[in-house]
Amino acid sequence: MPDLAALHARRLQRWRQTPDTHITDSNMAIPLIERLGFVTLYPVSPEIPNLYHAYVGDPNRPTDSKWDSPAGQVYSWRWALGRQKVAFYTALVKKRSTWISWALLPAVLRLWGELRMPDELYDNRLITPEAYRIARALDSAGRPLSTGELRERAGFPTGKEQRTAYLKAVEELETRLLLAKVFEEGKDDAFHTLVTDHYRQYADAAERLTRESALDAFLAAYLPAAVYALPATLAKHLKLPEAELSAALDRLVASGGAERASLDGVKGTCYVWVE
Repeated sequence: MPDLAALHARRLQRWRQTPDTHITDSNMAIPLIERLGFVTLYPVSPEIPNLYHAYVGDPNRPTDSKWDSPAGQVYSWRWALGRQKVAFYTALVKKRSTWISWALLPAVLRLWGELRMPDELYDNRLITPEAYRIARALDSAGRPLSTGELRERAGFPTGKEQRTAYLKAVEELETRLLLAKVFEEGKDDAFHTLVTDHYRQYADAAERLTRESALDAFLAAYLPAAVYALPATLAKHLKLPEAELSAALDRLVASGGAERASLDGVKGTCYVWVE
């Protein structure tokens, strides 16, 4: 069994975060998202692959705010990839921009999303009136809305205080995966849409999954490229119960897809993908 450093080096190669494997444009990001299933735009967690480090080929390179920098180029990929509808785009991992492959979307909605309708959530006081106003505005429109349209229809006029309230309500819905962003050809704004309206087939598929089957599907997509998983660390970064994640990894071991390993300097059990 290799040590953690060797396993991590293999992970970086499969995430294309090395000089020899890095991607060079947004077109190369498409098969990467499809293969990995779950990718953030920028580095958010060392346990989750990201497009920025895959582009620069260096997992330690920091981002910067210049538009003509590599970080600025990757930011523009939101539109390039979004207009092609290559994957589901929302704010998920640590509330940051995350791409989710269509194949993995039902499992992700089941694990991290809210499958109940906004009306039910509001009636049970599980979402705020502000978030409900946004959900109702999108439902009434029957189509994706730009930020300006959505603020107007949901009753958030211009002004700093109203903008803050609007952003907080949007984050509330995004965190529950009730809201997603879409990109339209020829338009520079990101449009907002209800997941249950725009992605009904995926929400329906999510409802047919158990949490166990959804987590099994997630790990089947995640672990081959991640190479290894440390349950306590991965559960923390994904905001999953550690016991639930460990149980899923044990199921993977039982099926022959992974093996347990004790590595020097690593606290607890490490699960390693079996080739």
